[in-house]
Formats: sequence, C-alpha cells, structure tokens
Amino acid sequence: MQTTSLSLGELLERARAGKLTIPQFQRQFIWRQSQVKLLIDSMSRSYPIGSLLLLNKTSELQLGYRSIEAQIKENILNDYETHEGPSSDAESYILDGQQRATSIARVFLNSDPEKLYYFDLKRIHEEYDGEGTAWISVRTRKSDEAPDRQRKGRLLRADVALDQKKADVFVTEYIEDSGDFPDFDKKQARESAARIKGIFETVRNYKIPVVTLDGNSGIESVCRIFETINSTGTRLTTFDLAVARFYPSPDLRDLWNKALEQHSTLKEFEVDGERVLQTLYIANATREDKYPDPTRTNLLALTSDKIRSQWEKSANALADTYGWACAHGARPKTLPNHNVMVSLAAIRCLDKWHEVERNPDFIKRWYFSKVMQAGASQASNYRIAQDFSALWDYVQNKKQPEVMDVVLGIDGVLKLKPSDVRYKALQNIFSMTARQDLISGNQINSDSILHDHHIFPSNAHRKHKLPRELLDGICNRVPILENENLSLGEAYPDEYFGEMTKRAREQGTLDGLSRRLKEYMIPGDPRETNWNHRFRISEFENFCRSRAELVIARVQEVVGDSLRRSSTSEEEEEEFID
Repeated sequence: MQTTSLSLGELLERARAGKLTIPQFQRQFIWRQSQVKLLIDSMSRSYPIGSLLLLNKTSELQLGYRSIEAQIKENILNDYETHEGPSSDAESYILDGQQRATSIARVFLNSDPEKLYYFDLKRIHEEYDGEGTAWISVRTRKSDEAPDRQRKGRLLRADVALDQKKADVFVTEYIEDSGDFPDFDKKQARESAARIKGIFETVRNYKIPVVTLDGNSGIESVCRIFETINSTGTRLTTFDLAVARFYPSPDLRDLWNKALEQHSTLKEFEVDGERVLQTLYIANATREDKYPDPTRTNLLALTSDKIRSQWEKSANALADTYGWACAHGARPKTLPNHNVMVSLAAIRCLDKWHEVERNPDFIKRWYFSKVMQAGASQASNYRIAQDFSALWDYVQNKKQPEVMDVVLGIDGVLKLKPSDVRYKALQNIFSMTARQDLISGNQINSDSILHDHHIFPSNAHRKHKLPRELLDGICNRVPILENENLSLGEAYPDEYFGEMTKRAREQGTLDGLSRRLKEYMIPGDPRETNWNHRFRISEFENFCRSRAELVIARVQEVVGDSLRRSSTSEEEEEEFID
C-alpha cells in the first residue's frame, strides 16, 4: 500500500489517458449538480476533499471495469466503454472516490455530456468571501463546441482556468475592459484581477491524496483494506467483487436484478445477491464431494460456466426457501437469520427438499431452535457450512441433526429488545400461529399486511409513566391487520377489549373470541366477568408477566423439549456473555 498525492494536472492527465477506470461493482455516477459545485468550491479554498483509493491492475487480479463517465475527447475509451479485464492503457481501478474523480474530470476536462461549467468572474469578485458556490455557473450543453468565454468575458470556462497564461489574460481583460467595474481605478482593477488569478492558482496547485493498493496483495487483503480505509463507510461486499470478477459473462448484476423482478420475496426481504452465490457454491461443492464452506475466496473462485448454468436454479431455490420462511411467520424486517436460509436453500438446490418435508415438525423445531439463539443474528460462513452438512446428513442418512436448547425465562422475555434475534423469532411464531385477525376476526392470508401493534399504546409512557422497555417489549406487541391497527390508534386495551367482549356477547360469539385471544396469547378469558379489567393501567406489569408465561408456552409448542426454562441469574449471565 502506498500513500501519496496527485496534483490536479496529474489526475486529469491520467483520466485523459484512460488510466483511471471504474470497477463494475461500483454504482453509476449519481452526484447532483450542487455536490459537484461544492467539490470545486472546496478545492478553490484548499479544503480537503478526501483521498482516492486506487488498486493497481495486475494479471492476477482481473476485474471487469468501465471508463470514467465523461466524454473526454482525447480519451480512446469514450462512451463509457466496458472491458473484461486489464489493458495496457488502463492501469488503476478507482475503489473509492469515483464520484469525486468523475466530477473533477467533467468540470476541468470540459467533458460533462450534458453540462458546461463556467466560473463567474463578477460573482467571484462580489461573493466569493461569502463561502457560497454561486460563482460556479452551470449551463446546458447544446453542442460539442463551447466558447472559452461568455457574457462579454464575465464567464470563463472551467477548463480554461487551468491554462495560466490564457486565464490571466482573460481575467485582466474582463476586469479592465468589460465595463462592469466603472468605479475601479487602475490599482483596484489590478488587485481584483490578482485576487481572482490567485483563486485559480490555488485550484491548479490542488493536491489530491491517493492511497494505492498493490493488486498482488490478493483479493482478501484488498477487501479488508478497502473496508478499513473507505472514507464513505461503504462496505465492499462479496457480491460487488463477484460482479466485477465475472463481468461481462455472466453479468451478475443483471442476473440478480432479473431474479428480484421474478421473485418479489427476495426484494421484500432485502436479500443480497451473495446469498445466491453461497447457495450455488454449497450445492456445487457437495456434488464434487468438497467441504461446502461458502467463503469469499471460494465464491470468487467459481467458474463463469458454473454460475451461468446453475444461477437460475439457485435463485429459484433461495426464493422458495424465503417463501417457506414466510409460511413460518417471517415478514420483511423480522427475519432473524438470513444465513440459515442459505443452508435450507442449498438442500432445495440439490433436489432433496422432499426429504426435509417428510418431517415438517422436526425441521420447524430445528429452524426455530437455530434462530432463537442469543447473539445469532449472523453466523459465520463456517456455521453455514456446519448447518448445511448436518441437514445433508439428515436427508442422506436419516440422522437427525442436533437441536440446540432454547433458553427462555420470564425476565428474559420481558427484557428482549426489537433488535434481538429472539424478539424477531417470537414475532415469526406469533404470525405463524395467527389465523384470524385479533381485532376483527377476519382471515389472515399471505397477502395480508400486518402491523406490529402495541397492546398498551406507546404514549402510555408519557401519560402514565409506564416503563418504555416493557411498552416496546415483545409482551406488549401483537401482529394485527394494517387497517385495524390504524383504526385503533392510541386506544387503550381495557376500552377496545371491553367493546370486543360486549359485541361478542350480543352476537353470541364469545367462544370464538376466546379461541382467538388464546391464539394471540392474551391472558384470561372474555367469558369471565370484568375480564377487561386486567388491562387497566395499574395492571400493566402484571399483564406483561402473564403474557410472558404464555409466550414461553407457545415457544415450547414449537421447539418441544428443546426449551429450557432459565432463572433470572442465568439470563443475566447469558446477556453479559453476548
């Protein structure tokens, strides 16, 4: 790794010669006009604009790339031409800073395909000290040709400002001859011209910090350095690297976009394209009798032929697996663990899912025991391989994999936070066992939109000083239909449960209401006199503890004897360890 700097001229020369290119995993140029202007203004004031992160091209590390998105006349890589790998006229990939590098090239090489950038000399004189960017004028490009100056010399094209001799003459001519400064004497004119020339000189001398990585370091080292140094905090994902690694055949970005269009579930759950590659790799490694460890190195070592031939089947298997998770209560934002999906999808990809379905209760128990482990939000690739191997042994040799203990107690359930995977797993169990809406009794189906409803409204913290952690806890939440949640608003449960009970009594449907409330783990029985009194404000904490007991009982129905009731001390110790 080498840290240095490039002058503005050196950077532009490399861009003009096609020696700075964009890896295919990078997004397109998206900066707004205001962002470009702010960048140029910062350079004129010697403000730092961040470093560029470059990767030297080598024969060992070949990435698909495209040229900088600018119409550089002297550059043979016009029209954003794309390439399969390194070439002699393109020496570095821009890993971080392509928006800045492209903006600089567009402005100072007069190569923006749609805009022209001019420096307004009058506004520099009048407004530059105000720290604004109005002195940078942007005009629509109407032809390939653009005059060096406009409006009687007041506007100077940005790239012309880099030619010191020409710029100095133009600035002097404008200040002295334009008539815009009739009150200037000779001294004032010289001072104003010198000030503007000094600003342009600052731009010409601007140094851009550059960190250059050696392409021989290996892909893993490059990724680690990128993730550490990248000034935007953007993580370079395995899928990003794979897009560039295999482009243009196959074009993984295009394949993934088509998969998202075909399978709405993948889009709704915000699945990453890497999951398809992991599924594909595990299935392929199993066929070849290799250990199915879906590491970044192994995914990038896949061949283009294998990806092309197995992509669609792998994507379909993954989508079907997310569909299975939906049938088990998962909804977008509540899926506890994406990695477990990969292990299950690989079984589908190997055409062995029917073996899993022979014992649906067992696989449900195995799945929920996995996702209800504290701190198990994202397992390692090694854990994915272990999970798959256990499942593969199960479908091949009928050897049931170990089902992990699920440790829960009342205090632990009450303390669960929405970010905890166990909280999300419980949300799934609630949704999986709900057949009718709690409030209306209407049927819930796969198309139903469910909201996570506060039984006691969240404003009870402000109005009645109820504990915020319990109000937002799992024991005070229940999935109900969207329209019912909106109609309830901030209503209190003693009121709406009382109305539901009265209506059911009048209609003779108390038994049905009782079954529905039991399904949702609501304590008590509406057939009891004054049942809704247990939902008064003074009973809130008792309600939460009673419901925690019912939640634990529901979990036991799902995971069976894998549930282990814990004491408060055990839960506190586990929380500390996590």
